[in-house]
Amino acid sequence: MKKSNKGIFLLAFLMALAGAGALFVYFSRLEQPKVAEVKTVPVVIAIADIPARTAITEEMVSVIQIPETGIIGTPLATTEEVIGKFSKDVIYLNQQIHPNAISEQINNDMSAKLTGNNRAMTITVNNDTGVDGFIKPGDFVDVILYMPQGSDQGRIARPDITKLFLQKVEILGVNKTMYRNTTSPTQGAAEASSFSVTLSIPIMDVELFALAKMVGGIELALRPLEEDYLYVTEGAIWQELLLNDMNQMKDTAPEYGIIGEEPALVQPGQYEYDQYVYYVVEFGDTLKSISLKFYNDENLYILIQQVNRIVDPNMILTGTGIKIPVLKERGDGSGN
Repeated sequence: MKKSNKGIFLLAFLMALAGAGALFVYFSRLEQPKVAEVKTVPVVIAIADIPARTAITEEMVSVIQIPETGIIGTPLATTEEVIGKFSKDVIYLNQQIHPNAISEQINNDMSAKLTGNNRAMTITVNNDTGVDGFIKPGDFVDVILYMPQGSDQGRIARPDITKLFLQKVEILGVNKTMYRNTTSPTQGAAEASSFSVTLSIPIMDVELFALAKMVGGIELALRPLEEDYLYVTEGAIWQELLLNDMNQMKDTAPEYGIIGEEPALVQPGQYEYDQYVYYVVEFGDTLKSISLKFYNDENLYILIQQVNRIVDPNMILTGTGIKIPVLKERGDGSGN
């Protein structure tokens, strides 16, 4: 009986073992799940911001591999399709470059560069009046107008005068090109005497600008890259070239004596200085508060008033640039 039980137990064990083996073989033969492959494709992207209407160079673009699911539209796949072409609008860093974002050339797109109520107008300048040819499309300039002395029936009607006529005017084109990364209009050509500059003029100044071209001379002043103020100026006449801060003729022509009827607010020689700090009037400033800021003494406002020939000390305009004398007796190195 005992032998019979042992035989049955051994037989059951062997059958269980065979069943487990069969299950193992079965499951091992089942198809294993496959990891889906991610298909990538080459795409041309910008590796720097590319300004609108700019010739694209090798340094501006690159090719990367991205998943097909990340494709937007139908971008270009090789840099050869992009280099040498022109961006129609701004192409930003890491942006995929599409065929409709570039152009073979941009010859007749000046109107697209105009914004708001501005108009394109062209003047001719030379190296002296055009910042030696350093201005390029996309720069901003100030326009200075010079008007020679005028007379009426033999009587001098106005003296020679200059005026900061227009400020922060965009350069649309130079010498019939709108592309920034091109050779300067006078670079490598010392004999070049003049070149054309196309400006974006606000509609309210178009008539004045046309008149200014007819009656006077125009010079351009390049503005800095960073944001800058628009300044309130009154123009300058030739006599001011010889006046010192006390409304006296400079020592170059002492025989002319004092010009002007207004007495000096401070006496010549009362304060010693040979340097200025240039300060832009901020909202809420007064001459007294400015004097307190620089000299720690609001009573010295009369010196600032005199140096800048301010008639009414209570009427200074925000954004106006004024000169602050650096006083020697105070030991100031910077006027602060």
